[in-house]
Amino acid sequence: MTRFAWVQTRPQTLFAAAALAAFALVAAITGVHLSHLFHSLVAHCHIGCALANQQFLSHDHFMDRTLSIVARVVPALLGMFWGAPLLTRELETGTFRLVWTQTVSRTRWTITKLVMGALGTVLIAGLLTLTITWWYRALDPLASNQYGVFDRRDVVPIGYALFGFAAGALIGAIVRRTVPAMATTLGVFIFARVAVQSWVRPHLLTPVTHSESLGSADQFGIASLNGGAPTVVAQGSGPPSSWTLSTHLLTAAGQPASLAQRSAFVRDYCPSLANRPVGSIPGPGLHHAVAVPTPANGASQACMDKAAHAFRLAVSYLPGDRYWTLQWLEAAVFVGLALLSGIGCFWWVTRRTN
Repeated sequence: MTRFAWVQTRPQTLFAAAALAAFALVAAITGVHLSHLFHSLVAHCHIGCALANQQFLSHDHFMDRTLSIVARVVPALLGMFWGAPLLTRELETGTFRLVWTQTVSRTRWTITKLVMGALGTVLIAGLLTLTITWWYRALDPLASNQYGVFDRRDVVPIGYALFGFAAGALIGAIVRRTVPAMATTLGVFIFARVAVQSWVRPHLLTPVTHSESLGSADQFGIASLNGGAPTVVAQGSGPPSSWTLSTHLLTAAGQPASLAQRSAFVRDYCPSLANRPVGSIPGPGLHHAVAVPTPANGASQACMDKAAHAFRLAVSYLPGDRYWTLQWLEAAVFVGLALLSGIGCFWWVTRRTN
């Protein structure tokens, strides 16, 4: 059965291996060149390093974008073109009945196909993410935040690919039509990725929370939120290499400051700003906020000083040293989903398929 399964999957396996080899060759050539530029321009820089860094970072934008796309797309493609057709082709044509009437049981048939496909998926995804992570070794020392490339490096892409394969196999076993199964697999994969990124990842680890003066905030001012009354707004961030999860204002008593409290403060202590027309859009972070122009006079400065004494800024973040813990936890989430999908596929084929 193992040899028969290999014969069936040999064409796509050889194609994937050839594509991966070509990709690795291009990455090796450009990666060595990028490493040489780093050592010649940046590694030994002591004076004018900002210009040297800018010159170095201006190279290989095309490869950078390509690797980013490949890291996101390949796990989905493995699910669509490897997982979904794995069982579907034989279920769709009915040839599985011939196999089951021979010496191969449906249990052995299903397990062999799932195990071989899963091993191939892990191998390809592992080599791919290893290649991508290696290519960025020269850029990483200048990267501002490793969490910015969290889903494109290291171990989590392997979890994504394994889940895509297992989900595709389950969907194919249920749908029993190749093209609909491929389309459904893509939709399920995208939904799972977005759901985990938005609702699960921020809660996998307990964040660190600290409060700071508004004078230390990245952004601090008076703004109108969604066309409402002017209110105190501020935006902060965690230490370098951390992932900032949330920022919010606190009262002097340490309680979360509501929008009504912040608006009341502007009305009571900053009457010169309470009725001013809104002006320009502030920088990133203050979403749906429009800045209220503050004239350069003593009253405006006094207002900002009072706000700095009345409120503090609370910042929740994950430190940089928790990056690998979060990587393994999210990878474990997707491996768990893959195991559930594989078990569901096995049960459906052995119990429900006729």
